[in-house]
Amino acid sequence: MSSSLTRRDWLRASGLLTAGLTAGLRVAKADVQRMPGHSVFVNEFAPLTSPPDTMPKLRARLLANENPLGIAPSAKEALIKASEIGNRYAWMEFAQLKNLIAADEGVTARHIMMSPGSSDILMAAASHFAKGGGTILTSAMTYDDLLERAQRMGAKIVSIPMTKEYQYDLNAIKSKLTPEVKMVYLVNPNNPTGTVVPTADLEAFCKEVSPKVPVFVDEAYIDFYEPAARPKLGKLVAEGQNLILARTFSKIHGFAGLRLGYAIAQPEMLKLLKPYTNGEFAVSITTLMAGIASYQDKAWQDHCRAENAKARDFTTKALTALGYEVIPSAANFILFPIRMKPKTFEGQMFANGIGIQTRDFSGQPYCRVSVGTMDEMAMFMDSFKKVVG
Repeated sequence: MSSSLTRRDWLRASGLLTAGLTAGLRVAKADVQRMPGHSVFVNEFAPLTSPPDTMPKLRARLLANENPLGIAPSAKEALIKASEIGNRYAWMEFAQLKNLIAADEGVTARHIMMSPGSSDILMAAASHFAKGGGTILTSAMTYDDLLERAQRMGAKIVSIPMTKEYQYDLNAIKSKLTPEVKMVYLVNPNNPTGTVVPTADLEAFCKEVSPKVPVFVDEAYIDFYEPAARPKLGKLVAEGQNLILARTFSKIHGFAGLRLGYAIAQPEMLKLLKPYTNGEFAVSITTLMAGIASYQDKAWQDHCRAENAKARDFTTKALTALGYEVIPSAANFILFPIRMKPKTFEGQMFANGIGIQTRDFSGQPYCRVSVGTMDEMAMFMDSFKKVVG
């Protein structure tokens, strides 16, 4: 089995953090350890024939689950205004955003820790719970940043196969709880499948398991899930359950480049995680002010959610009409099996100006395509038809 790429590794390799793509770019297999019993993504990129400046020339950048609509106009206005005080560190603004989040989640500001994106929180949890060894329990296939960091630091990763519907098998996970398990890690909606755990099942699982072992729920894509259907895990934190919720502004808020996120957990847990983070002051006052505006702009979030669903449904129907089995997604990306070698498919899509990702899971190649605008998804489908013949 091949090893997976973390988000940061992938961005670096793909040229988003460097000058650009080069032909035949690959990540060394020795750089990322394999997780025993964990089927993960292919970590070699397609042999690309396009020049190093391919990334800026992509017609559709559908590879990093970004919001193609950008940040809210209200956030942009706040960002510009905040630039006038960009010479200052954020201070009272932290309390303002925490109070807004706390009111929505039913917790107190003491239950919230801000961060530059959610990656800082994931890495902090990996470092803390890997300390002294022990086991982190999860499922394959899921988002691997936290898991790979924890394994490199000495933790054992036990991954339970997902159901045939590509969902977490919560009963199977519970059956693997042992005194050696230090944390259970779930992603909801899951990345890369886009599937969700039924709300009642997830809440019941957290109530049963979190008194025994901390449950970390990565909710990076929760904003794309219809609000009325979302699990109310904040209320479980308020009740004293040992949960860690990770949220980010990088997705529906469009803050992938601005970097803002937060954790919701018991104050004692946040104290344990804080030494492993860069601290709240790693968030700039400009980003924070934009975040306050964006968080309150529910109309923009509704608009982004609706546009995402429209483009996602269009693509799902178009792929299904071609005979492809698309995994139902509640997020801003789609995963589906393909019938070509991953590197070949990815390279040909890039050559057509369409940036996507390919994955290999248990010998089956998959395409994960981020949901762009309707025009971008139409371009994706046109190029897809050309590539697959």
